[in-house]
Amino acid sequence: MIFSKRISGFLFPTLWLFLLGLTFFHAPLRAADKPRHLIKLATLVPEGSSWVQMVRNIDSQIRQETGGEVGLKIYAGGVQGDDDVVLRKMRIGQLQAAGFTGQGITTIFPDILALEMPFLYNGYEEVDYVLGQMEDFYRQGLAQKGFVLLGWSDIGFVHILSKHPIRGVKDIHKRKVWRLEGEPITQVLFRKAGVTSAPLNIPDVLLGLQTNMVDVVYAPPAAAIVMQWFTRVKYITELPINYTLGALLVDKRTFDKLTAEHQEILLRIADEELTQLTEKTRRENEEAMQVMLANGLQLVSPLPPDVETFKQLVADSVPELVGKSFSREAYDLVQMHLNAFRQERSQGE
Repeated sequence: MIFSKRISGFLFPTLWLFLLGLTFFHAPLRAADKPRHLIKLATLVPEGSSWVQMVRNIDSQIRQETGGEVGLKIYAGGVQGDDDVVLRKMRIGQLQAAGFTGQGITTIFPDILALEMPFLYNGYEEVDYVLGQMEDFYRQGLAQKGFVLLGWSDIGFVHILSKHPIRGVKDIHKRKVWRLEGEPITQVLFRKAGVTSAPLNIPDVLLGLQTNMVDVVYAPPAAAIVMQWFTRVKYITELPINYTLGALLVDKRTFDKLTAEHQEILLRIADEELTQLTEKTRRENEEAMQVMLANGLQLVSPLPPDVETFKQLVADSVPELVGKSFSREAYDLVQMHLNAFRQERSQGE
């Protein structure tokens, strides 16, 4: 009964960032006059989600503030394909904007991986500071690839979910661990740890848990509920592994056709709406953790030596990632801003 009362109706905005390759029913859009600049936007998020509502809010506001000159046409629920397909359609002009998952935006600009290294942040204050300081770097990098960053979409901190307790690296050695296909950080980490990993796309993970192909997965709490992965595991490790994010991007060619005033309006409205959505996503991740515990999952709290084994594994993997999977410049800048924040915080205490 706890499940039906507390989980029914959950549709977290983080869902879209973990639904690679899934297709949802696409409800008809409400009729509207065609604006002079119609931006066709694709997302994996299903109709009715907080994320799609956020995009609709952007559409409504920008039509109003530009006098109907600029508007969005929203293709929800993956009807335009996954990130790779959407990216190809944007490059040939069939689409002009999209909400990309973490994997999607790192395909465009791999330096975003520098923001997602395991054990990088101690909390959201550090995340927000680093993102703020790195915004110009990523805007410029994405612009060179032909995209304009409208804003980040928060996914949250990833936790390990498992059929057996996972406290440290030694506990993973004996397990079959899921790995997101094509993701370089986990590929290096698992190889160095001697972990047997199974590369699977997101839609195949639940089946992998059901058939014992994998017994260890990882996700933010909200996504673990929406994807139903938590129904096939018994434990969740309290230690957050890494922070993940997505992005709302528009094709630069399309953006450049707008007047300077309309560009400013689009950027401002998108920033306001994405900021509100981030706050909501973080609350929902907190709630999701409590829901999973209320439904029988046991919380595993690693001891300090166990945490250190994880962190040492990451440290050992840095030389193979920096300068190869993402640039040394991005890594050094993130580390510099993070250290500056911590130093300022320690001096103020």
